[in-house]
Amino acid sequence: MKRRIVHNFVITFVTVFLLLGFGALNNCQPTSGTVFAKEQAVKVIKLHITGKHTRKFTVVTNSAGKATVSGRIQGDKRVFFKQYKGGYKKFSVRANKKGHFKKVIKLQKAVNKVAYAIDSNKVNKLIKKHPRKYVSKTIVHLTIKCSSASQASQKAASQASSSAKAASIASSKASSEAAESSSRAAVISSSQAAARAAASSSAAAAQAAAQRSASQAASQRNAQANQAAANNTGEQEYVDANGNGLIKGSVDHIYHVPGSTYYNRTKNVVQWFKTVSDAVKAGYRAPLR
Repeated sequence: MKRRIVHNFVITFVTVFLLLGFGALNNCQPTSGTVFAKEQAVKVIKLHITGKHTRKFTVVTNSAGKATVSGRIQGDKRVFFKQYKGGYKKFSVRANKKGHFKKVIKLQKAVNKVAYAIDSNKVNKLIKKHPRKYVSKTIVHLTIKCSSASQASQKAASQASSSAKAASIASSKASSEAAESSSRAAVISSSQAAARAAASSSAAAAQAAAQRSASQAASQRNAQANQAAANNTGEQEYVDANGNGLIKGSVDHIYHVPGSTYYNRTKNVVQWFKTVSDAVKAGYRAPLR
C-alpha cells in the first residue's frame, strides 16, 4: 500500500547549546507538493522548518557535557524526542502557550555522541497507529557531540578516581601487612621484631609517598584540563569592517580561512564564521591541505 507523506504542523526549530551559540539564520521556504493526512483526529496543517536549509542539526556540549535544545511548534502542544544513537530514550517536551519549548540534554559519562529524531507528538502517534499508511517528513535529526573540554574533564576525573582507588587498596594492604608483622613480632626475638618494625615503617613511608605522587598527578591533570578549556577563548577573529564573519563554511562541512589555498575558490558558502573555534563547534573541519 502506498504510504502518504504527512506534512503536519507548523514548527520552527532552533538548536542552541549552553554557553555556546550561532548567529541569526535565514528562513527556509516550505516544500512544494504537500500531502495532507485525512485522519479526523488530526487537523490539516503544514510543516515548516526555518533556520537552516536542512533538517539535520549538530550541536556541541559545554564543558559540563550539557546542550540546550529550544524552538517553536505550532499546531501541537508537545514535541517528541526519540534517541537512536548512544541510547534508546523516548520523551516529550511540553511547549508554552506561544509554542516555545526548551530541553537541556546531558551526555552520560563515556558517551561522546548521541542522536535524536524530533517530531510533533501528534504526527508520531498518527504514524505509530498507521505505519503502512503514512510516513513523516517533519522529522528533525539532532546530533549532540561531547566537547573536547568535557572529554578532557571526564578523562581527568576517571584517572583521578583510578589513582585514588589504587592508593586505597595499597594502603589497606600495607596496614594488613603491618598488623601481621606486629603479631609475629610478639613470638620472636626482640632483634627480629625490631627488623620487621623497621621494614613496616619503610613500607608505610613508601606508600605515603605513592599517595602524594598520585594526588599531585591528579591535580596536575585537572589543572591541564582547566587550562585547555580556558585556552579556547581569545583566539583570532576573521571579520570585516561591519563585524561579519569571513571564514567560509562549504557544503562539504570544510571551513576555509582568508588567505588559505581554497578560500577564493569556495563559492557555495553554506555558513560564515568569525573564528575557527566557531566553525569546529558547528561540525566543520579544516581542509586536508
